[in-house]
Parts: sequence; structure tokens; C-alpha cells
Amino acid sequence: MTERHRHRPEKKAARKTGKDQPVQAFKSPASAKRRGQDEVSLADRLGSPGSTASGPRTVLPGDSKAKAVQTQSRRQLRQQREAQKRQARQRWFVTALAVLGVVALGALLVFWLANRSDDSAAPAEAGRTERTLTMTLAAGSEAATSGALMVYDVDNGTAGSVLVPSRLFVEGPTPGSLPFGDTVQLGETGAPGTSLADTLDVVVDDTWQVSDEMLAQLVEAADGVLVDVDTEILEETPNGQQVVIVGEADGQLLGPKQAVAFANYLAPDENEEARLARFGQVLAQVTQRLPEDPQDLLATLEAAGATENATLSTESLADFLLGYGDVGRGGDTSYQSLPVNTLETGGRNPALVVEAEGLQRLRAGLLVDSLPPDSGGEEIVVYVQNGVGTPGIEQDAAALLRDEGYDFFNGGNAKQFGYEQTLVLIPDSTPASQALGEDIAATLGVPATSVQVNGQGSSIADVFVILGADFKA
Repeated sequence: MTERHRHRPEKKAARKTGKDQPVQAFKSPASAKRRGQDEVSLADRLGSPGSTASGPRTVLPGDSKAKAVQTQSRRQLRQQREAQKRQARQRWFVTALAVLGVVALGALLVFWLANRSDDSAAPAEAGRTERTLTMTLAAGSEAATSGALMVYDVDNGTAGSVLVPSRLFVEGPTPGSLPFGDTVQLGETGAPGTSLADTLDVVVDDTWQVSDEMLAQLVEAADGVLVDVDTEILEETPNGQQVVIVGEADGQLLGPKQAVAFANYLAPDENEEARLARFGQVLAQVTQRLPEDPQDLLATLEAAGATENATLSTESLADFLLGYGDVGRGGDTSYQSLPVNTLETGGRNPALVVEAEGLQRLRAGLLVDSLPPDSGGEEIVVYVQNGVGTPGIEQDAAALLRDEGYDFFNGGNAKQFGYEQTLVLIPDSTPASQALGEDIAATLGVPATSVQVNGQGSSIADVFVILGADFKA
């Protein structure tokens, strides 16, 4: 996954790579960064009065028995001074050696700490045995209809998939958000995986783009897929007639063409959950029914050109599918749809965004071993709309927000233009929310008076922003 510089606002609670953690809607504001106090260690200054015998002794008051001072010749004084110089040179030499020793020890300590820091910076990678693979299904150059984040842990013998809808708005591959299905059209093989990694804040090791033709070849190699068909699937013939290619019935063994149609099918009145369920059945069956012999599976994948659009080799894909399939044949593979919320945009097909609490459960469960090392807290999502009509100002706001560690969500145009002042809408009037709003306003370069209480609450974003004429990139 690509590294991102994140200034994490204190609002974010530290997330442990462990089990369930509470999800907080708001934490302390981004401007309230941790202010560490410089600890200055002062060495004790130990001094002892030195004594010299260069001058005559005096008689202490009342010391009636004091002896007379013995005088010294010039030769004796010269010898004494030379002895003092030798002692001084010896002390300087010893001191120099001590200083050099301290400097060398300090350098070794710094080197050791640096290496220790590097080793401990990626605890998830050091002993990580879990592998993650983003898989997408698309016909030719069209957008993907569905996808899955496939997870396989070779040591623990566990596997599962998070099914991803095509209309999920993701971040990462482009400056703004875009539907997950469109990432396969960006001309970059790893774009779907990058987008999921950034959106879910998890480690994605590889990406596997599967075409309809490739899926048909894999289904043929698997001798069909056994699925429960919940609805009739029709196909339009060249003369305009509708014919049933898949009938409604449980326990049907579908061939290549039928399986591809079933995996892609979405009725006009259905939501993405319905298509994801069908796609998930086909994915589960293919991975379980592909050849179990490593050489046979490798030959099957090579014949299908399976890694033509993939970030891993055919051998690596075969290893992954062998282990994943073994777990599936044992009945222990889990399939779950990514929790999402619907974002009404006024169009025919509403956009989908990740539901925060559901994602938290996934990260504490199936994906717990694939959290990135710098996963220090939940992201603060800022939903931004254009309230003036100037093209591209949302992207200017996105750059500013992302530089400060906020997650930007592009809400497009507001319902109307003409906003003179930018609005920064916070969910409540608590000091933490107010401070968060003021920090976002300062990040965008608009006055603190822009902050207002929304009061309606939303699980789509933490803060809503409508850009006005006072916003200057």
C-alpha cells in the first residue's frame, strides 16, 4: 500500500491491533497536537577544592605548636612545576580518551536505536502470515460489476472474502473519490487494490483483475459451479426477444456462460447486495472446484491468462488459490459484504460509502492481521461540496485537507450555488466538535465564523463543508 503522510488529529483514538475497540464519532481536534515537553537531563556538577603547595604554610590561630615553614629551592620549584605539567597532560589525555569513548558509545547507541526503530516500524509485516488479494470482475474494458478482498492465512489455515460493491466510492488512485468499479479503467493494474487499501486502511498485497471471458474459462476448468439461483436471468436475442438463460431454482450446476451471467446480474429494482450475493456464490464455487493438484491448477491459470492483469505471478496466484480453496473445501471460508451506507446524490444509481462501525468490526476481525503499521486511529472524513460553481475547487480543498491528515469525500455540487461564505457543519456544539470545525476552517483558510452546528447527525462523514466564495486555493 502506498504510504501517506498523516497528520493524525488528537481527535482520533489510538487503535490497537487487537480485538474490538470502541468507535468514537469525534475525538479531540486536529489542531491539538501532542505537545511533548523537552526533558533536559543536567549532569550533577561535582567540584572539590584543589590544593597546592606552591606557597608558604601559615600558622593557624591558636596553633602554638605549628612548625616553621620549610623553604624550597628554585630547582625544587621547577621540578614541582614540571611534575604538575606532566600530571595535567596525563589528565587531559585520560579526559580525551573518555570523551572519545562516550562519543563512540553514543554513535553505537544511535545506530542501534535507529535499526531497532526500523525493525519495529512494521510489526504487522515482520511476522505476518496473512495474504490479501483484491479481485475484480469486469467485461472487457467496462467497469467492474463486483469485487472482493480475498484473505488467506497460511499459518492459521483461515480464509474469507469481503465482497465489495462496484458503486462504493473509494479514494487513492485519483485526486478525488470515484466508484470502485471504475478503478479497472484507470490503466493501472494495481489501482483496485490501491483504492481498497486507502479506503479501508488495510494492507493489500496484490490485485487480480478477472474478465468475463477469464471467469468462463475458470468455471469450465472447475466443471461448473453449484449455486442457488434466486431469480430468472433473461438474455435478449438479436431479434429483440427475451429468453431465460438461467432459471430460478436451488442447487443448479451452471456452465461457463450461465455462471458469468449469474455473477453479473442485477435487476433494475435491486440493490448491490443482491448482485454481491450471486457473485460471492460463484467465487466460492470456483475457488473450491478448481484443480487441487498444483501443476494442474498452474496449467489451468496459464491457459486462461489469469495473470494478464495482475500484480502477482501465475505461480503466486496458484499458491494463493490452492490454500484458499483448501479452506473452502473444508467449509470454513467466510463471505461477507462490506458494510456501506447509501449516499443520495439525486441520480438513478446512488453512491455507496463505507459504514464506519461495520468497517471497525471487519478490522478487528477478518482483517485484524492486515492492519498497516501506521494505523494509529480512525480517519476523520470531511464531505465537501461546491457551493459557488467554480470547477475544480473541491480538488483544491481536497489537497489542503489531505495534507493535514483528513479523509476527503467529494460531494460534487451543492443543491444551489451562490454561497458567499463557506459553511463548516459540525454534528454538535461540544467543545471537541467546535475545535474540530475551527481546525478544518483554518485548514481551508476561511474564518472560524464559518463553523455551524448541523444537528442532524450522519454516519457518512464527520464534518460537512460547502465551499463559498471566500474559499481561495
